[in-house]
Amino acid sequence: MNRYKNEAALIFCTLIWGGTFSATKLSLASISSCLFIGIRFAIATFVFIIYILLKNRKDPVSYPTWKANKSLYFLAFLLGFWMFLGFAFETVGLKYTTATKSGFLTGTLVVITPILQTLFLKRLPSSGNLLGVIVVMLGLFFLSAESTGEDHKFIISYHLGDILTLGGAFFFSLYIIYVDKASKSCPLDILLLSQTLVTSVFAFFLAFLLHWTEFEPLFIKMDSRVMPALFYNGLISSVGTTFLQTKYQQGISPTRAGLIFSLEPVFSAILAYFTLDERMDATGLIGCSFVLTGVLLAELLGREKKF
Repeated sequence: MNRYKNEAALIFCTLIWGGTFSATKLSLASISSCLFIGIRFAIATFVFIIYILLKNRKDPVSYPTWKANKSLYFLAFLLGFWMFLGFAFETVGLKYTTATKSGFLTGTLVVITPILQTLFLKRLPSSGNLLGVIVVMLGLFFLSAESTGEDHKFIISYHLGDILTLGGAFFFSLYIIYVDKASKSCPLDILLLSQTLVTSVFAFFLAFLLHWTEFEPLFIKMDSRVMPALFYNGLISSVGTTFLQTKYQQGISPTRAGLIFSLEPVFSAILAYFTLDERMDATGLIGCSFVLTGVLLAELLGREKKF
C-alpha cells in the first residue's frame, strides 16, 4: 500500500507539472525565461524557510549526523544544481524549438533514467519497466509527430533549442537519480530548502549572464499574465511538488518514477485544451493511449534487480 501511496503522490505531482505548461506559456510574453525561474523558486525558498523555522520552533530537531558528514551538504547542493540545469536548459531551449518537440525531447528522460540508474545505482530495470519505456517512447513520438506538406512526410531536424532541451532531459534524469539517493540520507527540511534555493540563485545569475551576452534580454511586466503564473508555479508547483517528490519518491525506483513523470505531456495536452483552446488530433490521442499503456505495463510487471 505504501508503494501505491508513493506513486499516487508522484502522479499528482505530474498533474500539477502539466498545468505549468499553460501557465508559463501565458507569462513568457511578459518576463524573460530565467528571471521567471528565479522568482518562481525564490517564492518557494521563502515558503520553505518559514516552514522550517515554524517546525523547528515547535519541535526542535538536531542534525548531529548531518553536521558531522560534510558530504551531505554537497549531495544537497548537487540535487539543487541538477534541478536548476534541467529547468534552465528546458526553458531556454523552448525559445528556439516548438513546444511539441520540446515535450517529446524532455520525455526522453524515461529512456535516459534507466541507463543512469544502471550506471550509478547498479540496479537493472525489469523487463516490465523496459517494455513500459519502449511503449511510452512510442506514445511520446505520436504526441509530438507533425506532418508537413501534401505528402504528409515527417521531418526530423535538430537545432539549438532541441539540443538544449535534450540537455534538460539529461539533467532531469540525474535529478531523479539523486532524489532517490539523497532522500534516504539527508533530512527532508534541508533537501527542500537546498533544491529551491540553489535553483533560484543560479537562475538569477544565468538571467543576468544571458542579458549581458545579449542571448536573452532581461525584462519583466507585472501584469495579469505573470502574477497568476508565478503564484501557480512558485507556490503550488515548486513548493507542493518539491515537497511531495522529495518525500515520496524514495519509496519507488527512479525508472518507475521516470515513467510516471512521462504522463506530464498527457496532462499538459488536456489542460492546454481547456485553458489555451489547443486541440489534439487523432495522432495525439493515440500518443496519450500509448503513454498510459506504458505506465500501466511498468506498474503491473516485475521489479528491478541489483547486481
